Amino acid sequence: MLEIIKAVILGIVEGITEFLPISSTGHLYLADEFVKLNESTAFINMFMVVIQLGAILAVLVLYFNKLNPWAPGKDHLERSQTWTLWFKVIVAVLPSVIVGLPLND
Repeated sequence: MLEIIKAVILGIVEGITEFLPISSTGHLYLADEFVKLNESTAFINMFMVVIQLGAILAVLVLYFNKLNPWAPGKDHLERSQTWTLWFKVIVAVLPSVIVGLPLND
């Protein structure tokens, strides 16, 4: 039961820090130092990713039409702007892929 309360505390930390201009993941790891889940390292790492899925899904639901170039009701200009946005996202991710993949163990 105590582990569930600790997980709820970490969920509250995630919920509060997700929409602030601070690192929610960093605050999760800091909070974990204080409430220390008694689980394996692999479980804690997985938990830190899964706990953020709610925020990721909320963003996807909120911005689905903006991010979807085939959304009904979009004219040619809006579709073009959406593809430009996706292009910019891919270009922004490329440096981390180029540097990160070779250095990943």
